[in-house]
Amino acid sequence: MKRIIPFVVAFSFALVMSTGAKAEDFHRKYRNFSWSDMTFRMDDGTKLRSNYGASFTSGRTYFVHSKPIAGLLKIGVDATWVDLNYNNYTGKYPTSEGLSDYNLHRIEYSLQVGPSIAINPVGKLNINAYFRYAPTFSVLLSNPDGVSAMGNYATMFVTGGMVSWGIIGVGAEYRFGDCSYNNFTGALQDFSAKTSGFRAYITLRFK
Repeated sequence: MKRIIPFVVAFSFALVMSTGAKAEDFHRKYRNFSWSDMTFRMDDGTKLRSNYGASFTSGRTYFVHSKPIAGLLKIGVDATWVDLNYNNYTGKYPTSEGLSDYNLHRIEYSLQVGPSIAINPVGKLNINAYFRYAPTFSVLLSNPDGVSAMGNYATMFVTGGMVSWGIIGVGAEYRFGDCSYNNFTGALQDFSAKTSGFRAYITLRFK
């Protein structure tokens, strides 16, 4: 037993020193490839749920301090320069022969900015959480009575988190906001709508 105690003490000391000297592994750049499930609520009470949707997001985190808090946490500001989003919906509209189906395509380009936290508890493991304001230009393309196009600025927000190991990870976020659509061409009238839903994604993280 007397021979074991010094060995245990030396091993424990080495373990503590190696943990304290852990190399930081915070990742700043992100590329997200998302699947989305969104709900579109028009001001006349019509509610559409997307048949399918996808998006691509690219941005970077700017940390506000160089040394991690408690050796594992950093606070930053996320700046997303590209957020391309597409969703497809199916709705119905009245005709002389009854209700007919139409497709609604929503295409959006957003920027994002907001606070985030990053945790690097061990090795290459990164845990991130964020809340971002996302100014958006939203376009609707539809085909009742010919092709119609509408669009306008949309006020959107995104909040979520991701877990990654090294350069690859997974994440999920909630996206919500509203827009007052103006008619560009076609038979549709101006209207307002609220959007909300989730995006699940695979993320690539780079230093």
